[in-house]
Amino acid sequence: MILLALKYLKLQFQKNSNSFLFRVYAYITLSFCILGCVMGNKKKEEEAISINQNYYVTAKHKDLIIEKGDIDAYKKLDIAYLEEPFQGEFLYYAMIMANKYDHPQAYYDVYLLLVDIYRKNINDIDENTANLAIEYLLKAYNKNHHQARGEVEDYSIRYDKKTNRKQIIKMYKSWQ
Repeated sequence: MILLALKYLKLQFQKNSNSFLFRVYAYITLSFCILGCVMGNKKKEEEAISINQNYYVTAKHKDLIIEKGDIDAYKKLDIAYLEEPFQGEFLYYAMIMANKYDHPQAYYDVYLLLVDIYRKNINDIDENTANLAIEYLLKAYNKNHHQARGEVEDYSIRYDKKTNRKQIIKMYKSWQ
């Protein structure tokens, strides 16, 4: 579009180069074209900004998590997803950091994210999800994660397939 505008201005300028009004018109049109390009690029940059406007999360951060277990990239991604209503994509990265890189915070995050899926009605949590959530909570606890330690000790959490669902529901209801 800019190229077309410039070609048009060049043709018009050759015809009306002595006209003061035409020169003003040409400068204004050219200014708007340049401003449009600058604003268009700024809009593209804004698309890389997460919901939490303080953090930029790019594919590079996600690759660093997957390929290297980069803790700083993981923390940025965690903060970027704080305001998401459902953090499904973050669950993927939390599981990679927990399973592949044995990261204590990631174990705890997986636990929270699994439980958070049922935040509207915790009674709907199924046995398998509850078992998995307790498993990750206890892994975080065994890695001496401070929040996991508090929950496991405060609620006397033990892995038991028969009671994991009840333990999750009891904990969740006490938070509200």
